[in-house]
Amino acid sequence: MISRDYHGFLLEDAINDLNCVIGEVRMAEKTEFAEFITGHGVIRAALHSILKVHGLDPSYKLGNEGTIVVTIE
Repeated sequence: MISRDYHGFLLEDAINDLNCVIGEVRMAEKTEFAEFITGHGVIRAALHSILKVHGLDPSYKLGNEGTIVVTIE
């Protein structure tokens, strides 16, 4: 499982890190469950959109909508 906490990140840095995580998983031809702790601000909205652009199906963690959960393939 991959877990990243983006509290304190700048938006651009969070986006770059997310793209690296997706790239690493896909280059390794693996399937990984990931959770991205974003809080409820602009980083959450941006990362959710980027995950969808990558063809993934992100959702919010039950009981904690400040965390995005997704399976990366």
